[in-house]
Parts: sequence; structure tokens; C-alpha cells
Amino acid sequence: MPRVFTVALLVTLLLLCRGLAHAQFEEAGERQLVQLINQERASRGLPPLAVDQRLTQAARKHAELMAEHKALSHQFDGEPTMDLRFADEHLRSDQQAENIALNQDVPSAHEALMGSPAHRASILHSGYNVVGVAVLRSGRHVYVTEDFAHRLTAYSEPEAEAVLQRAVENYATSHGMPAPKRKPQSQLRHMACDMALNDSLQGRKVADLLGVREVAAWTTAVPGELPSSAKELLSRPMSSGYSLGACFAPSVSQPGGVYWVVMVVY
Repeated sequence: MPRVFTVALLVTLLLLCRGLAHAQFEEAGERQLVQLINQERASRGLPPLAVDQRLTQAARKHAELMAEHKALSHQFDGEPTMDLRFADEHLRSDQQAENIALNQDVPSAHEALMGSPAHRASILHSGYNVVGVAVLRSGRHVYVTEDFAHRLTAYSEPEAEAVLQRAVENYATSHGMPAPKRKPQSQLRHMACDMALNDSLQGRKVADLLGVREVAAWTTAVPGELPSSAKELLSRPMSSGYSLGACFAPSVSQPGGVYWVVMVVY
């Protein structure tokens, strides 16, 4: 029995090695593809895209699936959606796109993608700031995946709340009002996380906090941008101050994760 197991194991290893020999990532080709993408952007006055290794990892995983299925697709059975694939690599983004191609080499693949209006639009999108590409050689062809995203600053909850506080103060002073005083209220962060868990901005417990007059709750990818509901609260006298709490979390409607924010006025 041990001998049979050893033979079977050797056969398995040989098959795996043979598969790897026929499908390998070309790092030089990936660097070349990024260079070609940024050359296209530079020729049109667009800033270059930075390589994000998390996107590279996502792109490589998808390219492997395409080679395995011997087909081009943005999503195979059992594979997460694109935004979830990026989030699974711990990348926070609010805009995403993906180009895929099968061609003989990197220049040919790039030329084909630039010849397609939809794919060219992703390459030249001014809103993206990062890219990750995969070039997987399989026989005489390469499977190419280009993943684009607008990468967001990843704040911790205390950092996000500090950004929100500055946004509140800036809005007030820019409209000729004194900057309102922020009061500590740790419960609000927990309540914001509960909203994410329930996938709802309806926080009944918030209004029950002692002294709370009004409540605003919202989701955002950019904590420094205040919604109209928060601005409306700030447009009225706020002599007793305010409190806020933020929680970054995914939910059913926001699988990639957003900041859930609660703001109360006393």
C-alpha cells in the first residue's frame, strides 16, 4: 500500500508540474502591459496608473480560471463578482473595471483592447488610479486580465471619524457659522456597525440616546464628503454640540464595504 500511494503521489506531482509548465505567468509581459497602458494615458494627458499588488493578485487568479476553463469570461460559476474579488484582496475602491483578452502576445492583446471602445474606455478612464494585470502564457497564447480601480484611502474608524469632524468644521466655518463642538459618544460607532449588520440606515436606538434632537445616517466611500442630510443639520443652530460615529463594514447591498456613519445633534 505505501508503494502504491507513493506512485500515485508522483504521478499527481508530475501532472501538476506539466500543467504549470504549460501555463505560467510572464512577469516581464505584465510590466510591459502596464507600460503600454500608461503610455496610452500619457499621450492623452492622463496621469499614470500605479500598480497595486492586490489588484495584480486578483487579476492573476482570474487569468488562471480563464486558462483552466479555456474561455474568456468576467465571472465563472462559483467565482465572486469583480467588486468582491477586489474586496477579498483587501482593496477599498468605489470604481472598478476589468479587461480580458486572449492573444498571441502582449502587444497584440493591447492593440486588440485599444481597438475596442469599451475596453479602451477602461484603459483611459480618468477616475482610476491603480491597476493590476496578469499575463498567463498557455501554449501559443496569453490570457490577459487588466483590473482597474479607484483606490480609496483606508482609514481606521477613529481616523474616519476625525476626517468627518474636519469636514463638519470646514462646512460650518465656510458658511459663516462657528465650528460646532463634537462630544464623545462611543455608542454611535457600535450603532453604525449594527446598521451595516442589518443593512439598514434605520437606527431606532440612536434617537433614544439622552438629549438627542435630530439624527442623520448615511453610507459613504469618502468620509470627507458630507451628504445633504448632514449639511441640513449643520445649517441650524447647534449650541449643544453633536456626536458622530463611523464603521467600515460590508453588507448585503454593499458587499465591498463602505463607511456607515451616524451623526446626532443635541
